Amino acid sequence: MKLSIRDIFLKSLPYLLSIAGGIILYTGAIDSAPNSNIRDLVINVSASLLSIPLVFLLYDYTNSRINRKMKHHIATSISDRLNDLMLNLILSLREMLSVRTKATSENINRMLSWRASEISARLKVSQSTIDKMRAYHDELDTLLYRNSQTDVLSAEQVQILSSLARSIAHFINENRFHKSRHISAKYIEAITGKVLDWLDSDTVAALNIDKHLSGVEKPKKS
Repeated sequence: MKLSIRDIFLKSLPYLLSIAGGIILYTGAIDSAPNSNIRDLVINVSASLLSIPLVFLLYDYTNSRINRKMKHHIATSISDRLNDLMLNLILSLREMLSVRTKATSENINRMLSWRASEISARLKVSQSTIDKMRAYHDELDTLLYRNSQTDVLSAEQVQILSSLARSIAHFINENRFHKSRHISAKYIEAITGKVLDWLDSDTVAALNIDKHLSGVEKPKKS
């Protein structure tokens, strides 16, 4: 979270007062100390007032740089893992919906825009499918937990990913307890909608996924 100018000033005020006090004491000791012993004592105190805040300011600066680098590293890690997750999820959706056209952006967007009725006509759910979806759900939970500690995703992205995780959980539970094709299709429609929202919310992620998908070769549907 970014600090305002007022917050920065209030945080730095004790250091500034200490430095100012050290300068004033040093100037007074040089100009009007009654004897050399008192002058040396006052100079030592003023030196402490000057050096201690400088040490803390240097520590804060160094710590701030380290935290920025760490946050950037974590943000990159989360972004890369989300790209891999979305790519694998899209490929699994293509498999579940028996999509065999080439994996282009146009074809992916078309698939992600299908309604529940078309999804229901194509949907094929296997135990392997459920296992993959459960793994994606667990990965999403892990990434959302890491983000709660680092705050690298926007509120919109967190909302999309939370909704996606919830829809995946509903799909898994439906196929665990009831196995209704129609209801499963509605959950898949919710999942594809959230994936599409994610690609719309992060242009860089969409371009990266498109780059990876362009290398996915699938035989054309006959």
